[in-house]
Amino acid sequence: MKKAAEAVWLVVRNILFTGFTLQICLGLIWMAGNFMKMQDFTPVKAGVYPLLMRLMGQVFPLVYLLQAGFALYAGCRLLGKLRAGQRRVCLWGSLALMTLPMAMQCHLALLPYSFVGSMTLLELSFVCESGGKGSNPCVRPLAGMLVCYGVQCLLWPAYAIPGAMLPLLLLIWKLPGMFRRREGFWRGLALAVCFLATTAAGWGVNLKESGSEGGIPQWRWMLAKRVCWPTLWADRSRILEAGNLTWEVVWRSAYYPGSMEEYLKPALEEMAPEEAEALLEKMTAYAWSTHYPMVIRQVGWDVLGYGVTPLILPLQLAGEAYDSCSGRNYEIMRNEMPVVTKYYVRVACGWFAVSLILMLAGGAAIYIAGSVKMRDVLRRTVPMLMALFSAGTVILFFTMQGAGIMDYKYTFWINQLWIIGSIKIVTGKKMERQET
Repeated sequence: MKKAAEAVWLVVRNILFTGFTLQICLGLIWMAGNFMKMQDFTPVKAGVYPLLMRLMGQVFPLVYLLQAGFALYAGCRLLGKLRAGQRRVCLWGSLALMTLPMAMQCHLALLPYSFVGSMTLLELSFVCESGGKGSNPCVRPLAGMLVCYGVQCLLWPAYAIPGAMLPLLLLIWKLPGMFRRREGFWRGLALAVCFLATTAAGWGVNLKESGSEGGIPQWRWMLAKRVCWPTLWADRSRILEAGNLTWEVVWRSAYYPGSMEEYLKPALEEMAPEEAEALLEKMTAYAWSTHYPMVIRQVGWDVLGYGVTPLILPLQLAGEAYDSCSGRNYEIMRNEMPVVTKYYVRVACGWFAVSLILMLAGGAAIYIAGSVKMRDVLRRTVPMLMALFSAGTVILFFTMQGAGIMDYKYTFWINQLWIIGSIKIVTGKKMERQET
């Protein structure tokens, strides 16, 4: 049985290696063809990233180089902490992470999502490092985690809320042990205070940028955008009866997903806060009671779109899924090299599905062969649950931001986590032999 399992693992390993190598080659070809081109995305106005663009926007290939280089480093460091093999193996694995089409598009764009996603991979490497041995095994990972989170808040203030989950979980996990030691108490207290200060500052900037302070509560507005927009025009008669809105405001607000911000929100802000909030509550309640099956289905599409983008993207591009920004992203991506982009995205998305199946088969073969013990799996359970819970929080946050605005650029790092599992299958056997 063990020999058969080892044979299965060898086959799976070779297929995975070949598939990811093909993805890397296609990704590097696309990167070479687009390195001197600027993708036509709407610039981000919040955070310090626009300042970086004003300083270096004229030499945008240098920004691409910094983003791609940092992504490569973050991937290598995470795989190294996961003990995925020697340096050249970690480099190959990091290239596989970087050349996922959704990630590669962000690395070659003047947007903060590349740095933010790479910072998250770096945070995950600190989570893996936090279980190490030494006189102060928790201080460096926690400090590194807080630095990464602070940089994320500066680059993209909207990420301050969902991005707080991973450092919060690490603090909850490690601070009690530090507080039990006299020498670790003050360090732990300083780290906790720094986290709270960073989180408060990031959330405050986010609220200021969203314009929600002193007006409509942000959660109420998010819920209205999520539930009401798809049927805003269909429910126009009920909406006009419920409040002091004009026919033109409702009509224009139903144009496209972002039009509620442009037309409906200014109209609501002209009302008294209590009146505006009551109107939103009525609109949301009516839309949910009338169209809740459709709302649930659309939420499900967005959750899948954020969590397993390569599986959903082909459906979105074929018009078989719910509205999203994926079509616009793809059109921008294929501007310079349409044929290469077509096959790059098609092959990478198909290979992502195949690699998931092979990952499960390879993992089962490794377990049957006895290369991985149950205690080793349980030892890694806490970091794995932290990563999954944080990813779920990020997906839920962006899903509830509104309907029809799902954008895979926000969560490309979550899709990279699936690839990490496949990379571990490729290198896991060798790792165990080296340990023994």
